[in-house]
Amino acid sequence: MRKLIVSIDRFLSQLPRAQLLIVCLLTVAVTAALDYLSGYEVSFSLFYLAPVTMAAWYLGKRPGIVVAVLSCLSWVAADVTAGNHYSSWTVPIWNALIRFGFFLANGILVVMLRQALIDQQQRASTDALTGVFSRRAFHDRLQHDLQIARRNRAQITLALLDLDNFKSLNDTYGHAKGDQALTRVARALRNATRAMDTVARLGGDEFVLVLPETDQSGAQEVVSKLRLELRTTLEDVAPGVTCSIGVLTFLNAPDSADEAVGAADALMYQAKRRGRNTVTYGTEPGSLPANR
Repeated sequence: MRKLIVSIDRFLSQLPRAQLLIVCLLTVAVTAALDYLSGYEVSFSLFYLAPVTMAAWYLGKRPGIVVAVLSCLSWVAADVTAGNHYSSWTVPIWNALIRFGFFLANGILVVMLRQALIDQQQRASTDALTGVFSRRAFHDRLQHDLQIARRNRAQITLALLDLDNFKSLNDTYGHAKGDQALTRVARALRNATRAMDTVARLGGDEFVLVLPETDQSGAQEVVSKLRLELRTTLEDVAPGVTCSIGVLTFLNAPDSADEAVGAADALMYQAKRRGRNTVTYGTEPGSLPANR
């Protein structure tokens, strides 16, 4: 059952908005036809919730309201043409308003639920301070990028960055200054990378970049641009703070994201040991690290 629901959700999510709206309207029409054919003694009111929910979930609040109105009008038309007789003309109007309120409330609640889920997913995948990807989201994206790289037999580069003397900045100027520096560093990383690249904060003052379809030469261009951005940023908000970077290009993408991060992390610590404020490049497999 769960697989069926997931398949339906995937299918509806991929439909263009216009086609999805047509599907909703056709569902309303079919429900109204069944409502009419069943006569006034059998109500199909509950089944109108399907197109209302579909429109609200996939198309948003306004389309949900439109489909709710059309569902209500369709119910009224089916009820009247089916030959139901009321003691007063106000009764069908009252019933129609009650049903509209029911459909509308359902649509609004569905929209609120979807937005809450989106917000929750956003919070889970985004670092609260810097706005870049969180550690958990980074791991998932890296695993995905590694799979694509293996499938396409493409090179992929991983760069780990650690801020030098960051603790001294916090101790001297306070954590607010440190948070400002981290935010500015994250912005510099985004400015120096492409939309297809991943920028994430692993925690503390450590960041990581995933550069798909990037060989060592391309990685050197990206990191050179990045170091210029970082130098300007750090001189402005974090005097005395520099950056050590380990850049590892995988000729053959590994199976494990943890393995990839561990190898790049080792290069970053080589940069730390060689005096900090440096970049260590390497390739895997069979790499000879280069210090710059």
